[in-house]
Amino acid sequence: MSSQQNFGQHPGNKGIDSIDLKELLECAPDAMIIVNSEGFIQLVNEQVQNIFGYSKEELLGQKIEILIPERFRNNHTKHLAFFFENPKTRPMGAGFELSGVRKNGEEFPVEISLSPIGSENNRFVTAAIRDISDRKKATQQFQQLLESAPDAMVIVNHQGIIQLVNEQVRNIFGYENEELLNQKVEILIPKRFHDSHGQHRSGFFASPKMRPMGAGLELSGVRKNGEEFPVEISLSPIETENGKLVTAAIRDISDRKKAEQALQDSMDELNRKNKELAQFAYAASHDLQEPLRTVKSFVELLEKQYSGQFDERATKYFNFITDASTRMSDLIKGLLDYSRIGRDRVFQPVDCNRIMGDVKADLGALINETHAELEVTPLPEKLIGSETELRLLFQNLISNAIKFRKKDAKPVIRISSESAEDSWKFSFRDNGIGIAEEHWERIFNIFQRLHNKNAYEGTGIGLAHCKKITDLHGGKIWVNSNPNEGSTFYVTLKKHL
Repeated sequence: MSSQQNFGQHPGNKGIDSIDLKELLECAPDAMIIVNSEGFIQLVNEQVQNIFGYSKEELLGQKIEILIPERFRNNHTKHLAFFFENPKTRPMGAGFELSGVRKNGEEFPVEISLSPIGSENNRFVTAAIRDISDRKKATQQFQQLLESAPDAMVIVNHQGIIQLVNEQVRNIFGYENEELLNQKVEILIPKRFHDSHGQHRSGFFASPKMRPMGAGLELSGVRKNGEEFPVEISLSPIETENGKLVTAAIRDISDRKKAEQALQDSMDELNRKNKELAQFAYAASHDLQEPLRTVKSFVELLEKQYSGQFDERATKYFNFITDASTRMSDLIKGLLDYSRIGRDRVFQPVDCNRIMGDVKADLGALINETHAELEVTPLPEKLIGSETELRLLFQNLISNAIKFRKKDAKPVIRISSESAEDSWKFSFRDNGIGIAEEHWERIFNIFQRLHNKNAYEGTGIGLAHCKKITDLHGGKIWVNSNPNEGSTFYVTLKKHL
């Protein structure tokens, strides 16, 4: 029998027709080797030479272990014998980490598929060998990229089987990497969500698109010890030679959730305290009005009935009582007004030009009396806010500018606005007496006065009103000023609340 018709005159050769088989082997993209039941190489194709560095002549008739690292050869002989006892096709990959060795001694990673051929009494095995060195390098580089990620990274296939994980997965979930590979991804999800998660996964693979971190979803993970915790997950589909995979970046947001809850609890407590304080201020100021009115009434009655009977000192004392009672009434009214700010307000689009027109009309007598000049540039027409409170804000700032005017100069107030990214910035510039820098913050506190009441009347509550209104509108108020050079009050108000 010729060599064209048989595998060759080699040990253990029992002979089969090989003409078509050789041609078939040469067409294969992988290295192809046929081995008999005793482990001797019968046929090889050109790709074997390219991958292992041996010529065909150097391999034919040799034991297959020549292509296997020495430390694996004993076990390989046992595996080969087992295969011939239980011959069945083993597909490429099949979850095995395999290595080959080149003629120069260099080891390299391979994937191998096995297929039995021949009859029961004349059995051979065809091994398709694929050098996966480049893929391994790419995988290692990809693994390094995963390890550099700050989040836990999990890659799964369309069946939900975990293919790769990074070290952060162990830190977050408590599993070792080996405990997760080839497991269903549902191992990381609370059991009550397993069924629905499978449906979501199928839907994602059917219409894959990147889903950013968060995306408004309330998600949960489960650690190895059974503890559930809140997570954010971003999903990214990737195409590989093994099909479509999905990369999930998982972030443990337990600390953030705790901080958010703590902040919310603090805000709730602060709101509760503010409501209590506002209720107290309202009740106290309301209840104080009545005894104060009684004092004023009796003082007025005494003054009317016994007018002319008091000496100069007694008359002076009555005037002190009357002035103090009036001032106390004004303070209580101011406190009452302050407590009411923010209650029952309605936010809606407000035309600031119309508000300014109303304020000028309300202050008409004061403007005429002082010959004040107001220069107003066009203001926002649709600012979201409380019309009543914004009107009080503008009125207080303008009346303050007129009140604290220089005695020898006509008050001039310039009011303008400019648009910022998410807010409007208003300025109220005057030519008044100005404010020293050390008082710039103090003047916005309630009942703070910088001047004697005989010089400038008032309760010292107007700017406190302004600050509370801007705070409730999500804005800020501040002043820039120099003594005798005038002041500019700045107010920012959010465009959208």
